[in-house]
Amino acid sequence: MNDFFANLPDILTIDDLQAALRIGRSTAYKLIQDDQIPSFRIGKSIKVYKRSLVEYIEKALYNEGELIGSHSSEEDERL
Repeated sequence: MNDFFANLPDILTIDDLQAALRIGRSTAYKLIQDDQIPSFRIGKSIKVYKRSLVEYIEKALYNEGELIGSHSSEEDERL
């Protein structure tokens, strides 16, 4: 996982966040609005530190393995 993040800039834009998590714009803004991923503003632009993204993913992996858009093993069994 760390190799993937090595290619990301230290300060991410919303577009970077979307690409890294493979999520839509609304979901990216929701993560920020809900303070799941800490952010800051430069002018009108929202920015996210890369380490905040990494911490979010690590926390999600340790909290029952649930990331945004993931599904449970019960759903896997039904598929």
